[in-house]
Amino acid sequence: MANTTQFIPEEYEKKVRRTIPYYQNFQKETIDLLRTVKPDCNNWLDTGCGTGSLAELAIDTFDNCTFHLNDPSENMINYVKKRLEGNYTRRMFFHNFTTLDLPVSNIPEFEVITAIQSHHYMNREERAAATAKCFGMLKEGGIYVTFENIIPGSEKATDIALNRWKRYQLKNGKEDIVVEEHLKRFNTAYFPITIEEHLELLRETGFSTYELFWTSYMQAGFYAIK
Repeated sequence: MANTTQFIPEEYEKKVRRTIPYYQNFQKETIDLLRTVKPDCNNWLDTGCGTGSLAELAIDTFDNCTFHLNDPSENMINYVKKRLEGNYTRRMFFHNFTTLDLPVSNIPEFEVITAIQSHHYMNREERAAATAKCFGMLKEGGIYVTFENIIPGSEKATDIALNRWKRYQLKNGKEDIVVEEHLKRFNTAYFPITIEEHLELLRETGFSTYELFWTSYMQAGFYAIK
């Protein structure tokens, strides 16, 4: 399981947006969903927080909320602390762990946990364990929101989706050799599962409500309520 970012923090967000279609919408749609489900949340964990951009977008909307930002990359967490220092950091706590290694004795129970493109390097067993860990850290009635890479239901559909993803990256200025290397990592360096398998995982974990609420290219967003 990879636990560090492959990019230097200053370049991370730019490279992600050139790689993942609609990435900025993942964050906006997550915030819009949570404004409906948990507008008065007090404690929010963003695991795999990257540059902290989700919390930065959300903090003025959820003005009574404390944010816990967690990322397995020490360099990334140090960068986030520096970038968001000032008024924001009085409502932010920072952690440097994988989701599986978060020390629950040092953090509160959460009304909201988000994991945006942060568990896709895990194999099936690790992903199930991470999902269960998030379930355990939620209060009753709390909501878990995750975006993950997905695999279509047939070989033909997978080929079509990978070709579309290739065209997107080339259109956004990535070199052909870089794109080819990225696509070779599909199902070798990261291990996507189908939408149906994601929903089944959420059901088996024990969530009372679990739904798909976003899909684009080879990514999907799900929410689940404890």
